[in-house]
Amino acid sequence: MAKLKLFLARWWLILILIGLLPIYSTIAVSNERNVDYVNNGFFTFWLAGRMMWTGQQPYAATDWVSGHRANGAVWIPNQIFPYPLPLALLTAPLGLLPIEKAYILWDVLAQVFTASCILWLATHWDGLNRQAYVIFVLLATILNGNVFLGLMTGTFAALFLGFLTLALYFLEKERPWLAGIALAGLALKPPLLTVVALIGLWLLFRRNWKAIGGIAAGGLGLFVIGLIQDPRWVQKFLGAGENLLNMRLGNQPTILSYARLACGGNINCAFGVYALVALTMVGLFAWLVWKRQETLSPLMAFSAAIALGLLLPPYLWSYDYALLIIPICYIAFDLIRRRATYLHSTLFLFALDVLSIISLILFWNNPESAALTIQRDMWSIWVALLVLVVCGGMVFFSPAETQGREI
Repeated sequence: MAKLKLFLARWWLILILIGLLPIYSTIAVSNERNVDYVNNGFFTFWLAGRMMWTGQQPYAATDWVSGHRANGAVWIPNQIFPYPLPLALLTAPLGLLPIEKAYILWDVLAQVFTASCILWLATHWDGLNRQAYVIFVLLATILNGNVFLGLMTGTFAALFLGFLTLALYFLEKERPWLAGIALAGLALKPPLLTVVALIGLWLLFRRNWKAIGGIAAGGLGLFVIGLIQDPRWVQKFLGAGENLLNMRLGNQPTILSYARLACGGNINCAFGVYALVALTMVGLFAWLVWKRQETLSPLMAFSAAIALGLLLPPYLWSYDYALLIIPICYIAFDLIRRRATYLHSTLFLFALDVLSIISLILFWNNPESAALTIQRDMWSIWVALLVLVVCGGMVFFSPAETQGREI
C-alpha cells in the first residue's frame, strides 16, 4: 500500500492526463464530424503549414487564394496569411497531414496543452485534495464555452497558453532568460503583446533584466526567421493586420467594441474613449504592481497581467480567453486555501461556465448586423471582466500570504 501511495503521489499528473485522452479524442472526432473546418480559422493555419512543403508563399496573395480554392474553401477572409510569418513554420507539421487528420490531431493536442497547464498549476498548492479537485477544474474547463469555441474553430490559443505556462515555469525555476524567450512567443499573435507588456512592467519593477533580455532576444529571433522566409514580411503583415482590424472592428469582446457602441458608431470618439479607459487601467495596474511587488509571486503577477491584458487589445476573439486558464486556476485553488472550503471556488467556476455558455449561445444565435448593437462575440467580455475583478481583488487587495498551505 505504501508503494502504491508513493507511485500515485509521483505520477498522478501523468495518470490523470492519460485517463483524459479518450475523452479528448472523442471530443476531437465529434468536432471533426460536425464542424466545417475547411471554412474556419483552422484552415488558415493548416494551409500556411502546407505551403511550407509545397514551395508556395503564405504572403503571396495568388498562392494564398489559389490554396483555398484548391482545397474547396469558399471562405477567404484574407488575401494572405494574417499572422506573423514565423508562425507558418510552427504549423508545418500539421501541413504534412490531410486536413481532417490534422484537425483531429490539433484538437487533441490543444486539449492536452490546456490540461497540462492546469495539472501543473495544481502542484502550486499542497495537500492531496488538490489531486481530486483538479479533476473538477478539468471538467469545468471542458464545459467552458470560450475553450470549446477555440476547439471547434481550431485556433492556436492553446499554443499561446503553452508559451505563458513555460514562461511561468522557467521563472519559478530561476531561468529568466528562457522565460523571456517563451514570452516572446506571444508575438506570433500581436494583440497578445499587451499581456507581455504588463508582465514586462512587473519584471521591470523587479529589475529582472535577464527575463527582459530574453523577451528582446526572442522577438529578434522571430523577426530574423521571418526575414529568412521573406525579406518584406513585416510590411506585408502590417497591411494584412490593418485590413483585419477594419473588417472586424466592433464585433469582438474588447473595450474598443463597447466604446464604439457608447459613441454611437463614431470611430474617433470610440478610439478616444478606448485610449482613456485602457490607459487608466494600465496606470492602475502599474501602481498596484509597484506597491505590492515584494509580495507578488510569479503566478500572482502573471494571473493579474493576463486578466487585464486580454481586455486591452483593440482586436481579440473570445477563444483567446483560453489564456485565462492561468488566472482561473489561481483563483480556484487559492480560494480553497484562503477559505478552507471548496464552496467559493466551485461557485466561481460554475458562474464562469454559465457566463461562457450563455455567451457562446448568443454568439451563434446573434448574427452580425449592420445595426449598432451588442453583436456576436461582444457578449463574452463579461467572462473576462469576472476573472479580472476576482483575480485583481485576490492579488492586490487581499492580505499578503504565503502560498502553498494545505487545501
